[in-house]
Amino acid sequence: MKKTVFILIIFSIVLTKVQAQEVIWLSNTPPDFMKKQVKSSGMHRWSAIKQDRNNNQYTNKKKNYKKSDKDSSKTGTNNKANRRQYYGGSTKYVQWIRQGSSIKNASYICLDDSTDYSITLMSPVSKKEPIELIKGKTCYLKFEMNEEGYYNAYLIIKKPVGDTLYINIAKTELLNHSCRNGHHKKLEARPVMHYPEITDFEIIRKRHPYEDYHYFSVSGGDEKYQALFKGKAVEGAKITVNTQKGWRNTVLTDKNGEVDIQFIQDYFSNWQELNRRKIHYYLLEADYTVKQDIEYKAKPYHYIHYKFTMSDGYRPARTMYTSMVWGLIVFLLVTILSISGIFIYKERRKRPYKELEFNEKLKD
Repeated sequence: MKKTVFILIIFSIVLTKVQAQEVIWLSNTPPDFMKKQVKSSGMHRWSAIKQDRNNNQYTNKKKNYKKSDKDSSKTGTNNKANRRQYYGGSTKYVQWIRQGSSIKNASYICLDDSTDYSITLMSPVSKKEPIELIKGKTCYLKFEMNEEGYYNAYLIIKKPVGDTLYINIAKTELLNHSCRNGHHKKLEARPVMHYPEITDFEIIRKRHPYEDYHYFSVSGGDEKYQALFKGKAVEGAKITVNTQKGWRNTVLTDKNGEVDIQFIQDYFSNWQELNRRKIHYYLLEADYTVKQDIEYKAKPYHYIHYKFTMSDGYRPARTMYTSMVWGLIVFLLVTILSISGIFIYKERRKRPYKELEFNEKLKD
């Protein structure tokens, strides 16, 4: 009996530790039962929920849409009319809470009342914005994005196991941009932000020199990420990338806290089916453990294990379409030259018509 109880206790401890290590991350993709209630918005296909048009504080009547409102919306600071044409308010954006490393099979979860969590949304100008956790059959974060640039949303969950405090940081970087606002704002005015006051451990994606608001990761392309602990670069942090297509790669950060990750070319299709706007998603995981004596809820712990997650999308490589275009151009040139050559050859083979008349009356 004692042996059985001991085994059950050990099994419970192991199971709890495994559950604590299961990653929790934020996703753009809604569960099947919610797909009809959600629209995709923006280049990255953010999940978006429409405003309630029956609400008296909003109106979609164009007669109430004044020219002054239209002009002010170009600055990105007025949300009288957004890109979805819901006059009077901004679109509500959503990030779904999921658990598990497999993008296809990760479950949609909801946080119970016993979960110690915090949520934060930072604007492109490092200002805290309203964000709420909606609980139901599944949980999701809901917020607005009115300023143009990169938003950062954080879900931080703490869970003690043994003498270790597990901290899962689920982050998403959201680009808010509409071409209707123009392109007067340069990307340099929106640098990569990190927030040690929100989380000690964080991963950021480094910007490319040529990057603008239309930039999108592609398969076959390189991305550089940097691990930071309390604002300083971390060497030796383990970073794992899982793609929607099932590719997985694990690397360690260098002395600058950086890793270069190349998304393999994993989109192959017949040319009739090529879709340059097709989005596949990836999940970035990072592990980092520090030995630190801390007290959490009046209990001492000797280690902190950080589990960081960040998800985004990538598209098929541009070279697929570039090669297709060049192939079409070469084909057209060859066709035109061949037809031209045949035409010229036939024209040169033609003999001019000559009519000869004989006059028998003429004498030698």
